[in-house]
Amino acid sequence: MINQPRNRILPNKNNILGILGGGQLGKMIAMSATKAGYKTHLYCPKGDNPAETVVNSFTHGEWDDFDKLVEFSNNVVCATSEFENIPSKTLELLANKTSVIPNSKVFRSAQIRSKEKEIAEKSGFKTPKWYLIKNTDDLISASKLMENGGILKTNSLGYDGKGQVRINKHSNLFEIWENLGSVECVLEEILEFKREISIMYFKSTDNSDGFFPISQNHHENGILRKTIAPAILNIDDERDLRLKTKKLSENLGLYGILAVELFELLDGSIVFNEIAPRPHNSFHWTLNGCDNSQFDILIRTMCGLPVKDVKSNGKWEMTNLIGQYENIISETSKDQDYILYLYGKHETKPGRKMGHLNKQIS
Repeated sequence: MINQPRNRILPNKNNILGILGGGQLGKMIAMSATKAGYKTHLYCPKGDNPAETVVNSFTHGEWDDFDKLVEFSNNVVCATSEFENIPSKTLELLANKTSVIPNSKVFRSAQIRSKEKEIAEKSGFKTPKWYLIKNTDDLISASKLMENGGILKTNSLGYDGKGQVRINKHSNLFEIWENLGSVECVLEEILEFKREISIMYFKSTDNSDGFFPISQNHHENGILRKTIAPAILNIDDERDLRLKTKKLSENLGLYGILAVELFELLDGSIVFNEIAPRPHNSFHWTLNGCDNSQFDILIRTMCGLPVKDVKSNGKWEMTNLIGQYENIISETSKDQDYILYLYGKHETKPGRKMGHLNKQIS
């Protein structure tokens, strides 16, 4: 069931916004909601949840605890999720009671790489050559078609470089298949590209819509390290990219926000990588670089408030603080132009995003 609100949701004591997931994105969603005058209710499993410190109330529960989910849905006027791997059954259950934005179809498409690629191709995007892998026979056959190269990715539940392995002619395919859990995968060709870029589209439940300026991204070990925005892109390429992104959103029935990650190849062509129907790391620069951040716009789309294209107030650089970050803070604190965001996570782990820095560079 796709249940969208018919009327604008304005701040009052009864219009409580629901947030699924207690990480840094949930925290920043809640902070934008509070700034706009709304109260928030968080639902998440117990754990290291920085969002708990900024919401009005929270419920600890698992994603399959349907009694708690129903109780949560009865207490909120609408809800959104901070991450795309929330079970679609959970979203469908909530949608029977309240408005869920984006809807479960959007999240289901983002969770399954093969479906994501199929709907991207249907929307006009070029994708890397890929094959659906259901067993080792499929893997052997597809790797030959790829000339023994490629990236093998689990078809679901992969993010930040997790659940994927590069293969070549020396790879032990049986061992790799077993290490990935012997689950359905996608084998993709390895592309040579000039840069990675991302675009964010948003659509309110009043049917107004818009875009943020495009971001240019640099990854290390599958994790975003740095973003510079707005990215410079040929005006015709940007117009074409916007049209395809809007078509993709229409095919998904999207309300809310949608980030699309892309590769710009050496010949200048642009190839689809993946989607994220939530606030995206590569648009954290909008917290300072725009009058309305991605989190502010998400709140507006959830509540049926009008939205339009968002412009930047200059060129910005966003740097992620990953794992041990104290030395970076020590160095950047000498420059007052750096704006520091720490997420408030208690445990530091290698590869874990602990915060980020924004800086205007022109």
